[in-house]
Amino acid sequence: MRGRAVFALVLAIAGGGSGRAHEVWADGTVVPEWIKSVCCGAAEAHHLTPEMVHRVDDGHYTVDGYRRRIPVWVAQPSLDGDYWIFYRDWGEDGQSPVICFFVPLNF
Repeated sequence: MRGRAVFALVLAIAGGGSGRAHEVWADGTVVPEWIKSVCCGAAEAHHLTPEMVHRVDDGHYTVDGYRRRIPVWVAQPSLDGDYWIFYRDWGEDGQSPVICFFVPLNF
């Protein structure tokens, strides 16, 4: 359900290498097994810059490139201090609901 976000996360974490990307965060810390099993898929990872994430009200975020509003309660603390969103992009048919959404602890 989480599309390109996982793939981008993997690439960013590994510095572009696909084998190691699924194993560590951008800061080099190990990706927990639950994240790899629940959030990850080759086309689901999206590494976000802070400018791409917007808190639109007390209850929701929006993310550039993602068509749906994201409830605040979905956000989980990022283990590497970066923003990540995991969802499946279905092309012209739309996008899946968010599978995982990570934000820095100071969100």
